[in-house]
Amino acid sequence: MAGLFRSFDPSADQDIRAPGRDPRAALWVTCPLVILALLCIYLLFRTLAFFDPSYRPIDRVASVLLFGSELFNFAHAIGYLLGTVKARRSYRVPQEHMLAAFVEPPVAVLIASFNEPREVLEDTVVAASGMDYSRKALYLVDDSTKEEARQGAEELAARYGARLVRRAERRGYKAGAINDILPHLQEPYMAVFDADARPVSTFLRDLIPLIDRDPALGFVQTPQFYEGTESLPVASVAATQQAVFFEYICEGKGISEAMFFCGTNGIFRREALLSIGRRVGGRIEYFDESSVTEDFATSLTLHQRGWRSLYYNRVYVYGMGPETLTAYFTQQMRWAMGNLGIFPRLLVDMLRRPRSLRLGQWWEYLLSCTYYFVGWANFVFIIMPILFLLCGVRPLIADPVAYLAAFVPYFATSLSLFYVSLAWRGYRVRDLWLGQALGFATFWIYMKAAAAAMLGRKRAFGVTPKGVGGRLPLRALWPQATIMVLSYAAGVWGALRFLYLDPAMTLLINVLWAWYHVALLVPLFCYFNRPVEIEGRTSLFDRYLLEQAASGMLDSPERRR
Repeated sequence: MAGLFRSFDPSADQDIRAPGRDPRAALWVTCPLVILALLCIYLLFRTLAFFDPSYRPIDRVASVLLFGSELFNFAHAIGYLLGTVKARRSYRVPQEHMLAAFVEPPVAVLIASFNEPREVLEDTVVAASGMDYSRKALYLVDDSTKEEARQGAEELAARYGARLVRRAERRGYKAGAINDILPHLQEPYMAVFDADARPVSTFLRDLIPLIDRDPALGFVQTPQFYEGTESLPVASVAATQQAVFFEYICEGKGISEAMFFCGTNGIFRREALLSIGRRVGGRIEYFDESSVTEDFATSLTLHQRGWRSLYYNRVYVYGMGPETLTAYFTQQMRWAMGNLGIFPRLLVDMLRRPRSLRLGQWWEYLLSCTYYFVGWANFVFIIMPILFLLCGVRPLIADPVAYLAAFVPYFATSLSLFYVSLAWRGYRVRDLWLGQALGFATFWIYMKAAAAAMLGRKRAFGVTPKGVGGRLPLRALWPQATIMVLSYAAGVWGALRFLYLDPAMTLLINVLWAWYHVALLVPLFCYFNRPVEIEGRTSLFDRYLLEQAASGMLDSPERRR
């Protein structure tokens, strides 16, 4: 993760992002044009092949599914391509304030907690209370249902001077908790942190001047960064996935005024949230309680009401990533259902209120809403070589040489751009590939989330589990295991046919695809799904006492008890 820190170093920002000073700047003009041209060539080839009259009915069904999945990939590949171009050509780190403002506007600092371990929550409360900003009011918004967690929150609030906020009636989960407290706040700005998000001391001092000087700015978002992931395979790779998202993608969204709030590490203008309040069931909602990703839904409403957003690409907050597959799948299911659940609303708004967003904003929100359909797209890509090699289904009828000539240049250059662009910011190819493999193996979670979201089913807000280090049983991964075995078997059968019966290029291409999918699925079982040792957590306060005891300045916490 060293690359993430490098990209946020002020001196590095000057070298990387200042116009006319990057020796590789010409590549950011030629490479996108080359990739776009190759994509158009392959798209033309696929369109011509799609209308071949020799498809059987079963082939035609498969061809429609395959071509639709490819079009989905084309759209998101173009989205990433445009995002990198916008980021490299237009993103600038906002001007920093060398001198602190003479008048610090009051800020409400909200920490949302639900049955969080006391040690995790204490670190966040300590970090938030230690921010170098005199006019901050710390609110611990605790919705815990476990008595141990409730008692821990009470003790922390009393110890660190936070105002403990509890509700008599719990509605709307995190969004509902913020909605209930928002009308009672007097501070013009509100910073929001998850229970495991620890801000650095300069968070408010650096960011409040940015939002305070622009009355049209509704919120500021900073990246999420997972720390302490070195010995945790899932958390380490999830951290890489997060970092990839918060690099070019978020910078590009920021340029298009389509950066959305990510649930934590952001600062809101209270006036902006009050302006979008709507009465639902006898109470007013500011954050959208109908979605498990209330942050994304609320950001869309703010942008539609004309409020601007700012993405500030510098790490100010340190959090905890999902430590196991169980935690990762829980997190991904929540994100997928939330974003996909907004998709129907977005389509309706595009038809009814096309001017509520600019074209670039619509494009970015469409990309964000539809991304998690990737599970269905990947499933189609997986089963097509299996159907061809084992069942004789032909989803693509075309000359194999022409296919390779059209596909390989497009695939190789677009994949190279992804890896090279992130390598320039310090990311290792191994980490990026493992991130790709973990995302690919999550196809079943994304498929279930997409089906539930499109059917309008609701899902309770799920907090990402922490401190659970067990291995998932094989029966919990049966979809991935079944697909991997079928892909391997199809690859072996196809290879034998190619060697001994029919040395057709079409057979070889499908064998390679089948084994490529096996290679992406193997890490799920051999690398990610293994027991991890999660050491017992000690809060910052107790660590301080232990250090003082070790130096002889006071008794150890055990002796004090």
